[in-house]
Amino acid sequence: MGITSSGRREVRRGGKGMLLGLGWSALMLASAAAWAQQDGATQAAIVKVMRGEVQAQREGKTRPLAVGERLYEGDRVLTAAASSVGFTLRDDTLISLGPNSQFLLEQFVFNEKTDEGNIAVRMVKGTLRYVSGLIGKHAPERQQFSTPTATIGIRGTDFIVEVAGE
Repeated sequence: MGITSSGRREVRRGGKGMLLGLGWSALMLASAAAWAQQDGATQAAIVKVMRGEVQAQREGKTRPLAVGERLYEGDRVLTAAASSVGFTLRDDTLISLGPNSQFLLEQFVFNEKTDEGNIAVRMVKGTLRYVSGLIGKHAPERQQFSTPTATIGIRGTDFIVEVAGE
């Protein structure tokens, strides 16, 4: 509380504590936006369903995922025991990962006007279900799926893979 030059009492709220709180909030929002934006990169996918602990690794940083979060080319997705995640790529490809899985979205390029693009994914370990979207329907040869022991050209539209851990 303070007294103004006219002699009236004035109540001041906030002060340094409020400024610090606002500054901290702005910093947190900026860091979340930076994670989401990925240096202007185009979004490849969006998380649609999730159960348990699921994380994404991007540029050496690990972060928990949540429904609605975006994935980008180069992202690695990891699921814990009793966990799973489902996400949809921009061409409507559906990918589901089971428990104890490690997945890498190596390449995703998609032109929404022509439905052309490329997809390259790597399953390091765990289980995956893959249902082709527009890229697979228009140019199945432009999809590539890799495991630690094989690289597969995808010609079908729906498959399940299990990769044993090391």
